[in-house]
Amino acid sequence: MKITSTLDTAAQHLETLDDAAFSRLDFTWEDIRFSAQSEPMDHGGKIRLRGDMGRLYFTIENAPSRFQSIELIQSANRGIDGAYAIDRKGNVQFESVTLTDVHLKGSALIEALTLILLESESHLRALRAHLRPVAA
Repeated sequence: MKITSTLDTAAQHLETLDDAAFSRLDFTWEDIRFSAQSEPMDHGGKIRLRGDMGRLYFTIENAPSRFQSIELIQSANRGIDGAYAIDRKGNVQFESVTLTDVHLKGSALIEALTLILLESESHLRALRAHLRPVAA
């Protein structure tokens, strides 16, 4: 599986880093740019994962993809731990907030992000397939 090999590569790179040195991570997976941050809280921690999914097509560009995207966003926002938002320009963002027992850093953060992405993988891929790519 593509995500497994990507995560294995990331894990190998992490072995060379000081494990406690980072609680923020930017990465790209399945052409989605993500930003993740682990924050300490009084009793545990919080992981905030944000992804730039792409932009809705204008109706004149691709009406079926536009309507399919909107339908997927509405259905996914009711059934997952993350949520999608559409800004005024039609850009779609994914955001997931996960509470943890402890403040996670380093490889523990990577492991938690892996689980979050695996849980969200099917709807992230389905939606991404109907959006215009994010400009580089």
